[in-house]
Amino acid sequence: MASQQGICINFGGCSKADKHEIVNLPQGADLVCPECGSRLKVRQASSGLPRGVVVASLIFVALATVGAWFVMHHKPAQVAQAPTPAGAPTRAATVPRNVLLRFNGSNTIGAKLAPELVKSFLQQLGDTDVRIIRGTNDEESTIEGQHGNTQDVVEIKAHGSGSAFTSLQAGQSDIGMASRKIKPAEVQQLQPLLGDLTSNASEHVLALDGVAVIVNQANSVRGLTMDQLARIFAGEITDWSQVGGAGDSISLYARDEKSGTFDFFNESVLKSRGKKLAALPAERRFDDSTKLSDAVAADPGGIGFIGLPYVGANKALAIGDTGVQPRRPSVMTVKTEDYLLSRRLYLYTPATAKNPNVPKFIEFALGKTAQPIVTEVGFIGTDLSPLPASELKTVGTDDPRAASAQWRQLTSGAIELPTRLRFQSGSSQLDTRANRDIGRIDGLLSQPSYSGAKLILIGFADSSGSPGANKKLSEDRARIAGRELSPYGVNIATVAGLGAEAGVASNETPEGREKNRRVEVWVRKGATISER
Repeated sequence: MASQQGICINFGGCSKADKHEIVNLPQGADLVCPECGSRLKVRQASSGLPRGVVVASLIFVALATVGAWFVMHHKPAQVAQAPTPAGAPTRAATVPRNVLLRFNGSNTIGAKLAPELVKSFLQQLGDTDVRIIRGTNDEESTIEGQHGNTQDVVEIKAHGSGSAFTSLQAGQSDIGMASRKIKPAEVQQLQPLLGDLTSNASEHVLALDGVAVIVNQANSVRGLTMDQLARIFAGEITDWSQVGGAGDSISLYARDEKSGTFDFFNESVLKSRGKKLAALPAERRFDDSTKLSDAVAADPGGIGFIGLPYVGANKALAIGDTGVQPRRPSVMTVKTEDYLLSRRLYLYTPATAKNPNVPKFIEFALGKTAQPIVTEVGFIGTDLSPLPASELKTVGTDDPRAASAQWRQLTSGAIELPTRLRFQSGSSQLDTRANRDIGRIDGLLSQPSYSGAKLILIGFADSSGSPGANKKLSEDRARIAGRELSPYGVNIATVAGLGAEAGVASNETPEGREKNRRVEVWVRKGATISER
């Protein structure tokens, strides 16, 4: 029998939408999503869809089938009453405890963000009297809720990003929290047990953050280059007068070795320039972000690095690099990852999670209901709604793209979406964040206010090749993005490549070159643009 195909666009409210799953229905059947009941968008006919898209769709269908079987045949096991943390409210000992989820990993995520997300998740499940109970140390918490005659429990242990992967390997957690990308060695070690943790099924970008370099408010220094930053934390620059400040000794403060924040800073700033962190006394290494921030605020010569929500009473410096103007962390520069020390906050899960609550929580956390919580806690959400003009005022003053006449012409009168579509390392495939953003773009354009709007896709390359080769590469990247969007019926007016123009990072490091390989997404309402 002939069939018809559609795509659900109920992003945040339906797993089929969030996974870009193609829904097949018998010819003549009502085009509604079998999961959420929303009206399906008719899938556009496409000649020669990339093989990867077809394979990915089949994988999603298989995973959905396995997940449904687990939901039907497996219920979360009830466990014995666990001891209540000292000072915490007690509940009746006869109430059975049901451990729904166990989190391990990053303190950046686990200290505030994860508990608040879990609290909302339990409330969505219908739990009452939901509360966050802090443990005997600052890195652990339990979230509890009453569900009928059962006490639902979620455990969070936030001892650093490295523990996300060791705990997953040991079967001690269901979801790993990481404030840095999983390392190749960790991928290789865990693959036989958990599958490829860099796949769309396992790697989930929960939020964005900028690692802010903070100094005391009294410090007159306003910005540093990456080289100066590396030399300061390596102990080679020891006085603020060496970088344009007043004469005062520099005091270094850093996160501990298990911290994903430290891993990110170490890889992005120190190792990339052949440096190592200077030896610091134990009292200047912290496993708690707030305590580090407080220490810098109390020291006129202090400098540290911290996640954006923990800047506190300090001043965040602008950071530049070779051929790149200094830029401060802002909502726009972090959302687009154009700020040199921007980073992604990840949740990692097994490719085929045995606990049915894992995919439920992931879809909740990445959806529209939960993302406002990300913003409330102080991180940057993944919503692609254009930012207000007030938020963009400070961005344009140091925007490297403004020097390109072609870029100004292409974007004149258009609205920029706060994302950059980037690619898997050494590949022409979109990475896990971009894969999700494809669906988010379609969801945005499906709103009535964007009726008839058309997209402008502008690709960029690093400077490794010749100008001609770089221009072709950048155009190819924009076309790949367009090809991924085309099944949704999105109107694409312009596909262009600007080569190595307007780099946002140094081309002298692998990390910088990877940042420069990107696709910008702009929306133009009304006026028609000729095809390019």
